[in-house]
Amino acid sequence: MSVTSSGTVEKSLASPLRYPGGKSRVARRLLAHAPEHDEYREPFVGGGALFFRKPKVQRNWLNDLHPGLYAFYVTLRDEFDAFARLCREQTGDRRELFDYWVSRRDLMDARGSDDLLERAVQFYYINRTVWGGRVVYDPSRKSRLYFSNPQGWNYLEKKLRHLARISQKLQGVTITCSSFEECLRGADQDTFIYCDPPYIRDTDCHPTDKLYDKSFDAEHHKVLARLLRDTPAKVMVSYDDCPQARELFPKPQWDLVELTWKYSGRYAVTKEAKANGIKERKVTGNELLVLNYESPAQA
Repeated sequence: MSVTSSGTVEKSLASPLRYPGGKSRVARRLLAHAPEHDEYREPFVGGGALFFRKPKVQRNWLNDLHPGLYAFYVTLRDEFDAFARLCREQTGDRRELFDYWVSRRDLMDARGSDDLLERAVQFYYINRTVWGGRVVYDPSRKSRLYFSNPQGWNYLEKKLRHLARISQKLQGVTITCSSFEECLRGADQDTFIYCDPPYIRDTDCHPTDKLYDKSFDAEHHKVLARLLRDTPAKVMVSYDDCPQARELFPKPQWDLVELTWKYSGRYAVTKEAKANGIKERKVTGNELLVLNYESPAQA
């Protein structure tokens, strides 16, 4: 726990979402490498695992291009009671509810402040019940939206109690649905920027296999690296450990911290191997933390 500027006790919170590539299981390991800072920014907030685990600072900016995710966080911050009421109304056959929310293309196509409450519940219901937590709005990838977690809506009241704490932490936080370039603009030496962009291996995947609704191409990775090179802010980037990442963030300007952890939702054996009796295991991934400052954990 930590003490906020108002003197209240703030608990370290788990992410409220199932999120592909999310850092919930390793947020405490990442937090050990975080520097002192007065402002915090996440251009690709996703499940927000690090933000919800870390102490809240004076200024906080969370950004993500996913319009449903944006609606979810804004609604939790500004209309939690209405959000909770609409969640409680989601009763009945869960597959039918899932199909209903997936069919609401009007909400998926909405942007800005339009229909925020329904968009927020749509995103949350799908996130809890879809395969792997992937909430993909791209019509060309609709096949990724399939119902596979009927237990994900269990214990709703417990989930809402957790979301109430999330709502409290989001008070006063800037939440946007903009480009990463916009979120990086104007940062200074007292700003800590944590970037968890789509990984390079995701860039090379077939469109139907990509983890995220908004993906990166090679040029996006280059632009991000260039902007982070030029910012006066303290920067931490999570990347897959591959030659391309090391080329984008070369030493000595960047300190590369090698980490390993087991990926959520990824397995090391094929379906054929599993059929032949080989036990499934989570894949152990080689990860890079890219820093432009000396890590407190390594000082």
